[in-house]
Amino acid sequence: MKNVSLLLATLLVCNSVVFAGQAGPTSGPTQIQTQETPQAAKVKAEVRKRGIGEKSRVKAKLANQAEVKGYISKIEEASFAVTDKKTGQTTTMLYADVQKIQGPGLSKGGKIVIVVGVGAFIVLVALGLYVRSRD
Repeated sequence: MKNVSLLLATLLVCNSVVFAGQAGPTSGPTQIQTQETPQAAKVKAEVRKRGIGEKSRVKAKLANQAEVKGYISKIEEASFAVTDKKTGQTTTMLYADVQKIQGPGLSKGGKIVIVVGVGAFIVLVALGLYVRSRD
């Protein structure tokens, strides 16, 4: 009987701890939403990795399908700025507004596709020459 009551008491404590974490959000002006989306966190990490300066060129595709090209001129907690080298125009954008950010040139996936395509072409040409020489 002592073991059963100890088990029940433990279950009650664990149950209250589990349901306390599932309580709904409190209402009021002191509640601040600071969660950032995984995409925004990824963009933020990429921007911080590239750093600031004319050598940190990027191409950012925004949620409204606009594209901004230039170099990162300013990094802040919630946003960053890209300056167009030709015009000198600076565009500040929120990390959450950026769908995709990449450096200049082809992406790694694009380079891989090109290398595989060239390799397949060479193999096919060599195979064609081999078949032709056997005739």
